[in-house]
Amino acid sequence: MLASLLAPALVLSPAAFALLIPRDSSGQATIGPYNNCSGTLTSRPVGAATDTLPKISPGGSIGWERWDITLDQTGVLLNLRWTQGNPASHASKPSNGTFELSAAFDNGTIYETRLTGQKLIFSGSSPYSISIGQNTLTWDDSQAWFNTSLNLNGLTASIATESIMLDSFSPYAGGISGQLAKGLFFGIPVTRGRSNIGSMTFPWGQQVQFLARSILSHMFATKPLQDLAVSYSMLNLRSVGTQYTDSFIYESSHAPDASVYNAFYLGRAESRNTGFEPYTIYTGTNSNLLSVSQINSTSTEAQLSGCSHTNFVPFAWNYTLASPVLELTDSAGGTTKFFASTAVSALEPFGTEPVQVVSGTALGFMYQAAAPNAAGSLLTEEQT
Repeated sequence: MLASLLAPALVLSPAAFALLIPRDSSGQATIGPYNNCSGTLTSRPVGAATDTLPKISPGGSIGWERWDITLDQTGVLLNLRWTQGNPASHASKPSNGTFELSAAFDNGTIYETRLTGQKLIFSGSSPYSISIGQNTLTWDDSQAWFNTSLNLNGLTASIATESIMLDSFSPYAGGISGQLAKGLFFGIPVTRGRSNIGSMTFPWGQQVQFLARSILSHMFATKPLQDLAVSYSMLNLRSVGTQYTDSFIYESSHAPDASVYNAFYLGRAESRNTGFEPYTIYTGTNSNLLSVSQINSTSTEAQLSGCSHTNFVPFAWNYTLASPVLELTDSAGGTTKFFASTAVSALEPFGTEPVQVVSGTALGFMYQAAAPNAAGSLLTEEQT
């Protein structure tokens, strides 16, 4: 049985973390609203683009922060990671920046390269950016595109990631916006990204053209990761119909004190003229619209109980998660495993009828601390 997401509200000290951007939503006691069921496009929230900017000062004396772009397509899964400080260290110094790239090819080859010892720099006005060396992530106030340029150790890349997202979803542990677990902040500004423009050239000359599913995640804290979570996981299910595409996010964390936090998000983009509009319906954990009646390692069912636009028909996904495609280990022995699957089928509403969707994908990751009491796995718990 999954524990309730909303524990008693936490009181945060102003010194709990180094906020650089006053408009940032992390740490606030309100979230959303995630309750649009109109079937029509509403405007993007003003100021949400700053949520992706650094929250830990690169020149500060404590804390760590990282940004991951995970891309999956036929032939390869990639993870791009910008980090300031060491998430596994009690003596983390944000001024020590690292950029890492990991690639898992379908033939079993794993390639990793990194640049370390350089301070992260950023632009706090639009167009926004973060950079470590010549490895840069750039976006603007529209949040429509997140562009990446890389140049390290003989590898070069230029990648454009389309963000089909209306609002900046974040978890809500303890009633605090952005908390995945107490003191651990996490956000996902790109819930259903498509990295469909650009290429990467590896040092041995191989070139990869991009047509990938992608997730951009952003995490920060002032304490080591293993002190805040013995495990956490995130899974993004995507499905495509003739006139819409849907995205469902599940997040879970297990804290050292045995607390369990969970968050859910469901959003739809419907076809308009030549493309899809983000988001004509969307709802999150703290909305009365969304209820999740079942979630386990092979299936998920969600209901927009108050949504007349979908005629109250439930959404259901069936999937098979294979072994992790890529595994990364931190300096404290904690592991992050990345999962991807195209074995996803969905039964979803459109208008007044459920629609069988034959195409679907899953992309997610799970962290587990190297501790005797570490517990939890990706989507193995039941909610009824």
